[in-house]
Amino acid sequence: MSLAELRDLFIIIFAVLGIGATLFFITITFLIFRRIRATLDSGKAIAGNIRSITTAVSQDVVKPLASIAGVVQGIAKVLDFISDRRKEGRKGGRGE
Repeated sequence: MSLAELRDLFIIIFAVLGIGATLFFITITFLIFRRIRATLDSGKAIAGNIRSITTAVSQDVVKPLASIAGVVQGIAKVLDFISDRRKEGRKGGRGE
């Protein structure tokens, strides 16, 4: 067997091994994906549930509390304004 024939034989062997390794990795990847697909689908469902829960909490709890906080803050400002006016009136009346 000449050196050229030996070289050609090694090229063919490595090509077949390369194709076999590629097919092996593709098969393993596909099998792993099939096994974890259910887990991935349930993860997507959980993410959707969390999204709907946070939307509901935002609409039903946070927005009304923000509105109430705004009203309370407005009432506090009015009361501060009224108490400041009373204090100014008392100070002015005593000094005259």
